[in-house]
Amino acid sequence: MVIPADGFPSGTVVGDEHVFEAGMRVAMEQAHFHAQHAHVVEEAADHVLLWAGGARYTGTRRSGNPSSTWTTSPAGDIDDDRVACAEAARRSLSAGQYQHDVNLVLDRAYLRAETPEGGSGFGGTAEEWRDRRHMISEAIDRDCTFLDVGCANGHLMDSIVQWCAERGLVVEPFGVDISPALVQRARERLPQWWDHIWVGDALTWMPPRRFDVVHALFDFVPADHRRPMVDNLLTWVEPGGRLVLSQYGELETAPAIVERLGLAIDGTTSTPTSRGGPSVWLLRKPE
Repeated sequence: MVIPADGFPSGTVVGDEHVFEAGMRVAMEQAHFHAQHAHVVEEAADHVLLWAGGARYTGTRRSGNPSSTWTTSPAGDIDDDRVACAEAARRSLSAGQYQHDVNLVLDRAYLRAETPEGGSGFGGTAEEWRDRRHMISEAIDRDCTFLDVGCANGHLMDSIVQWCAERGLVVEPFGVDISPALVQRARERLPQWWDHIWVGDALTWMPPRRFDVVHALFDFVPADHRRPMVDNLLTWVEPGGRLVLSQYGELETAPAIVERLGLAIDGTTSTPTSRGGPSVWLLRKPE
């Protein structure tokens, strides 16, 4: 858990903001904290205690110049009843409750974004997007089908096609997202692939076909659901194909997560030059 030493960020809801949006904005403005999911812990009259998960933001687009001093430590080491309450609430969430909260955060933020990168959850420039996402394309070494799990507005699908084309590779893209609203946005942006984009949950959904390369994120999956997600996703991969796994947040890396899950890493991409870690891939053995 990371909290500023000068106190928790606090503020008010402005205009038509959802409380989650207000929480993300206040955390960014006051502590440079980029929240990726949130959960209401307590409500009392017109006050709300909000738990937020994400990472300290170190990109180029910042609001204000907060002077918070950051400390990192296990939640149990922090003597604050709010921390204990928030941690207990977070750990008690079911997968469905967790995903409901994630959708509330992401749908509104992504749909309001003014750039393709923003609509895919990225708060930087097109150049920064390429630097921090291009490494995923390194896991592709031949013409193939590619499925992006958690595709949002489809910008990564489109980018992978372009980046691989620069190496003379032909990629047929597909996407799946748990949010119907984001799937609709992706289909509107990429009408040529309308029937290649579906609504589905990475933990339970079964696609209508298999793919040569499947890409997924750990960021939005509770820790105790990561291994079940990987096991399910491997069934989506063609025998001999690759499951590519990324972690965009900076508190841990994809290689570290995969090793902790007890899985053997078959390949690792390069590391972005600005920030972030590499992606890894697992091979699905031929049947």
